[in-house]
Amino acid sequence: MMIVRHSYISVKARRAGGSGGIKAARSLAVGTALSHVKYIQHRPGKDLEQEGRDVFTDMDDSADSKMLRQQIREYEGRGVVIHKLTLSPEVNPNDPKGFTREVMHQLGSEKGLDLEWWAVAHKNTDHHHIHVVVMPKDREGRAVRFDKTDYDRLKQYGDRYLERTQYSDCRMAELVRQEKNREQQKERRQQLERERQERIQKGEELPWLHKKIVREQLEPYKQWNKGRQPEQEDSFEYLDRRYSKDDGYARLTGLRKHLQENTDKSLRLPKEHYKRLENWIEQKDRARFAGELDRQLAGAKDAQAAGEKVRSSPAANRYVAPLQQEMMRNPIMGLFLTEASIAAEIVRSIPLTDQRDRLKENRDELEDAKRGREAKQRQRRNSEQKAADEEIIGTLDEAIDENKNVREDMRKQKQKEKDKRDRDIDFMR
Repeated sequence: MMIVRHSYISVKARRAGGSGGIKAARSLAVGTALSHVKYIQHRPGKDLEQEGRDVFTDMDDSADSKMLRQQIREYEGRGVVIHKLTLSPEVNPNDPKGFTREVMHQLGSEKGLDLEWWAVAHKNTDHHHIHVVVMPKDREGRAVRFDKTDYDRLKQYGDRYLERTQYSDCRMAELVRQEKNREQQKERRQQLERERQERIQKGEELPWLHKKIVREQLEPYKQWNKGRQPEQEDSFEYLDRRYSKDDGYARLTGLRKHLQENTDKSLRLPKEHYKRLENWIEQKDRARFAGELDRQLAGAKDAQAAGEKVRSSPAANRYVAPLQQEMMRNPIMGLFLTEASIAAEIVRSIPLTDQRDRLKENRDELEDAKRGREAKQRQRRNSEQKAADEEIIGTLDEAIDENKNVREDMRKQKQKEKDKRDRDIDFMR
């Protein structure tokens, strides 16, 4: 993944900032552009050479920066003086110049322009980055503009180059990024849970009461539905599928999610169909929680009664037979039976099933083996050995993906069982 930053220095912006006439604004813009060139070439750092960092172009490894500064001084227009691009790849390129040339060449070809640019590579941070100065017109005199689409193209071209030339480094960076994202998500969930527990302790939130149950108590579903106007049409067709008000909540919300993520204007619904879909979803959502408070109270009473029944049953050692009561009067026998009861409770609390997560252990072993193989691959110089390592890494990736799919299937199965027990309602969210 590569981060792309873009800005520009223009005469119009300087004039709008209150710098006087057009000549004064142009002079200020040109001076700012020259300062930027000086900054990227002579910024302090360990990588700074005696005469500044090398400036390179698409054809010259060591270009003369005086030509760039002279070209900026000769600017006579009223628009953009220079475009400033910063390319920050996640993996440090072994050849920054080759990386920059390929990325900028592909961008120019895609835009139909012969871009004229000058670049300087900075190695004074943990992640190397390249500053690119793009002239406002290409070599054919056509204006150069950048938009969000161009940023996405630059990221795509940079990722392709690095995956082709430094595949192992890219894979390792991806694993590190995924682990970092998992840690951030875990920390976020823990923070949300801590905040929720604080609200529960302060009495600001009930641990089991869903906000939609509160809505149901304030305005019951029957009362809310009574005043609604019946719709003339109860169905519509979208992508050769028929949707109606009788469809389930999951199907209707799935269609809404698809429409929200869709970017193709030709696949949008008419406005009246959107409104109809939202009404159906709202009605299904209200119906799901109708009478839910009574059901939850009844379920809590049943659970409490079942617990009392279990605690008072003979199997729970709550029932004392007359013979046992007579024997307990003997101090020695009573002590013996008490110790036996304690021992039985301890044995009963010991889980007899294997609690180890075999799939997780297997995944960890596969990832360790993969990292070890990638480390060996980076040290090899023989192309055949590297190809053999690449094949082994691919096999390990397939095994890791298969392990991930099995774990996901098991997680979904457990979630289905849990949802079935909880009657498809999760009050903890």
